[in-house]
Amino acid sequence: MISLRIKLYLNPGEYKNSVALPIDFRSNFISIIKNLTENSVISERFEKERPGYSPYVFSVNFADIFSIDDQNIVIKPPVIMTISSGKYEVISTICNKAINKKSQLISNSLDLYLKKIALPPLKKIKKARQSFKIYSHAVFRGSNGYLNGSKMQELEEATNYHMLMHHQLLRTELDWADNSSLEPVEVDLSQTFLQKGVCLHYGGQLTTLQGVIGLNGSPESLQFLYDFGIGVRKGQGFGLLGVAR
Repeated sequence: MISLRIKLYLNPGEYKNSVALPIDFRSNFISIIKNLTENSVISERFEKERPGYSPYVFSVNFADIFSIDDQNIVIKPPVIMTISSGKYEVISTICNKAINKKSQLISNSLDLYLKKIALPPLKKIKKARQSFKIYSHAVFRGSNGYLNGSKMQELEEATNYHMLMHHQLLRTELDWADNSSLEPVEVDLSQTFLQKGVCLHYGGQLTTLQGVIGLNGSPESLQFLYDFGIGVRKGQGFGLLGVAR
């Protein structure tokens, strides 16, 4: 598997020291993904009522946060949108379209322009023990709803269930030519430091987790989670992982 990521740096049209985004901002960035994958195979998933697991994961981060209230989050630009996938065609499609849209308006609703594109170095997971930083928030669904991190066994089961289901979907429905098999991972309690969060998303509240999660498992499984994200709603801006330092 090839690990690929792209970073998009977004700024307001006029120079401003701050930008106000709606507190439920992720839907606006889903629209950016839709824009960047228009007329590609990936775009077909946006026409489905239940598209299933996403072939990419993304996160939205800010240079700094000035204030948050019930309606808006006021941030210091730029807005940094990181998109990751282990599927080369996904990142190449997004990258090529982003290059064509550089310096152009990328979000009408947010008045943000694409100012800079960066391709981070490829990351190859080689160890069977790895600590990951959750960029922004991750969402985990258990048998009785979203998890708050109070029970590590439930978190481990949810992580493995969604990882294995996601991998299977990529192989069968998306014709991903990958013959690897993934093994379940274990949550390393000594390297896990999580806290409960809450995100407003599509008008409702989601229970999320933030922080660092330590995982033990095969490098192939850990690589898959790094490439495609952890948990659920990964195509909606949740679950992007980075290697914790």
